[in-house]
Amino acid sequence: MGRIPEPTTSPELCDGIDLVPGRPTGFSTRDPHEAKIRTEKMLNCGHAMVVLDRASPFRARVSHASMDGFGLMSSTYGPPVEIVCVPPIPWVTVSFIAGGTAAFTQRGADTAFVGSSRAGVLAYDRGVSMRWPAGAEQLMVTIAKSRIEKFLRRLLNEPLREPVRFDTEVDLDGDGRGVVAAVSTLRRALATCGPGGPSSVLAAEVEHSVVSALLFGQRHNYTDAIFAPPALPSSRVVGRVVELIESSTDTAFTVADLAAFAGVSERSLHAAFRRRLGASPMAYVRRLRLERVHEELLRLEPNGTHTVTEIALRHGFAHGGRFAAAYRARFGESPSDTLRR
Repeated sequence: MGRIPEPTTSPELCDGIDLVPGRPTGFSTRDPHEAKIRTEKMLNCGHAMVVLDRASPFRARVSHASMDGFGLMSSTYGPPVEIVCVPPIPWVTVSFIAGGTAAFTQRGADTAFVGSSRAGVLAYDRGVSMRWPAGAEQLMVTIAKSRIEKFLRRLLNEPLREPVRFDTEVDLDGDGRGVVAAVSTLRRALATCGPGGPSSVLAAEVEHSVVSALLFGQRHNYTDAIFAPPALPSSRVVGRVVELIESSTDTAFTVADLAAFAGVSERSLHAAFRRRLGASPMAYVRRLRLERVHEELLRLEPNGTHTVTEIALRHGFAHGGRFAAAYRARFGESPSDTLRR
């Protein structure tokens, strides 16, 4: 199975079906019909599957884990197969492939090839067929299309004139690194937080990282509108939003929440924060959360029952390494050093 790399590394390959973390559901079968029916039940949508080499014995292994609006599915088939999906499909998917190259063909578009250096993103706004070579292994992220459309409407502050359509191929060694990092965060959240799932703060952070990575990092039919110069709100708007953030540190704010409170578009709020404070709204929120972690660590007994990881997760930090680096950059010491003081 292809390992989802950190942003600074190249994609690597490793074996096994256990890349879906946490407590996934799954199955293994030699019956193509059973594989189709059980996969449809996991994803809550239909598809057609054709085994392309009937002479080879069929086998399928599928594993799936999910959190609110998001899922991870790993799958592999013994012989080559073709899977055909026709709208309506409620997901946007990002597929990472190891052990060969898969071909994604959307109606009216050129065929895209997904493999070791390229992922594939599909919004299923039109019919698509996917051909998997024998033994290919896939890790697929599923994102509720409604989440992406809601994010996009708030970002543009206007209704969508047509369904969102992404360029299919994601360059994992180039512009797609942001998508890779966001998927890594999703996997880490599912693996770390256990059956109870992540806190509301962490879940909001994960949703924001995955959806924004796709909408800002992967070209689609609304890209030009997103990056058009926004109208800037008054400085008083920024001040009101800052007051809200600082008075509600336990609230899982998103940029959409803050923009709705301010009565402006997300792009306008983002630009105003950059101009006034030198940081995006979410960067400002994370900076404040770092300060709250620091304050909590200072209050705790060094030999108590609470851990740095527990406190970081509660305040929305899923990646221990990046949290520790940001904490050291802000306070000049590691979180564990603060706790020992």
